[in-house]
Amino acid sequence: MTRVEAIHRAIRDIYGAVLSPDDWSAALALISEAIGAHKVVLNEAGADAAGLAVSIGVDPVNAVRLRREFANRLPDWIKAIPVGTSLRQSSAISDADFRRLDIYNEVVRPEGGFYSIVAPLARSPRRQVHFLVGRELGAADFSDADLDAANLIVPHLMTALEVQSHLAAADLRAQTAFDVIARLNVGVILFDAALCPVFVNPYAEVLAARGDGLLLNSRTVAAARHSDTQDLRRAMAAAVVWHDISRDSREAAIRRVAPTRCYLLRESPHLPLVVSVMPLCVIDVVSEWNLARGVLFVLEPDSPLSPDLGVLGTTFQLTRREVALASLLVRGTDLEDAASQLGIGIGTARGYLKRILAKTDTHRQAELVSLLLRAGMQIVR
Repeated sequence: MTRVEAIHRAIRDIYGAVLSPDDWSAALALISEAIGAHKVVLNEAGADAAGLAVSIGVDPVNAVRLRREFANRLPDWIKAIPVGTSLRQSSAISDADFRRLDIYNEVVRPEGGFYSIVAPLARSPRRQVHFLVGRELGAADFSDADLDAANLIVPHLMTALEVQSHLAAADLRAQTAFDVIARLNVGVILFDAALCPVFVNPYAEVLAARGDGLLLNSRTVAAARHSDTQDLRRAMAAAVVWHDISRDSREAAIRRVAPTRCYLLRESPHLPLVVSVMPLCVIDVVSEWNLARGVLFVLEPDSPLSPDLGVLGTTFQLTRREVALASLLVRGTDLEDAASQLGIGIGTARGYLKRILAKTDTHRQAELVSLLLRAGMQIVR
């Protein structure tokens, strides 16, 4: 294989490793061949995480030592190299001075190496990346041609690592979104262009498990009744069409997307499930979000109400007894029954209600209940 062919293969595998991190070792092996090195190290360190650390031809113990030296005692001659520039060690420091450095005595000498080419790939307070190729002790220094090969490869390493960093951030954002959606007290279903579910949160899974109204499997979102299924799938298809790439992008950007609503009938006495269908625009996010083209929000109108009592008390400065009465009224209990359950007289209950109305700036019990439902609604579990 010629050097040019080796460089091309190395660059190809560098970008392949972005999507398959386990392939970084194979990519470094090709870099080693292209530059004529015996050892290759790619070391990334960040303020929040250890980052990428991969090497070939280096003893694992010495790789850890090198990582520590780069993090804590980086030589000044490496600090002076501009980001994106490959530099021969012998161009920056004499062999005699190099032998006196901690990094030589702690890592390079135990590893049996000497000459190297070093390139900083990123340098900021939060992230530093260094690329290093080395030769064994007794081998000749790197030539100009070797340095030229490194200079051809380094820009691609920088680009690949930047892409990998963006993908990792996108993964984190996606995971955070999934964690939030999983806790919502409403059913959420993401579906792809084929109308197949790609993500179902726990609340939707519970609704589907009842087999009444909403039906789910790995390939289909459906309803218990055929006519409801047809309505639902028409609405889902309309959401997918919104993503048609032939649509003028400016139109898509300014067009207000109103949800389409469907109703999935259930067995009496249960009320129908209310489903809102909307297109989902996902940019720069990986995993399931990449496939999603629409989202279903499934509401259960007759689900038991359980307002957050702590929120009600703090928001409206209600006493413990006032909160207890308010929570019963929100659940539909009339004032007389509420007084009985609390073990108080109806006159005392009316006094509590009067104070609650004053604190919430409401005038009728129905208005009060509506306000308390909105204020105390538990959005997440």
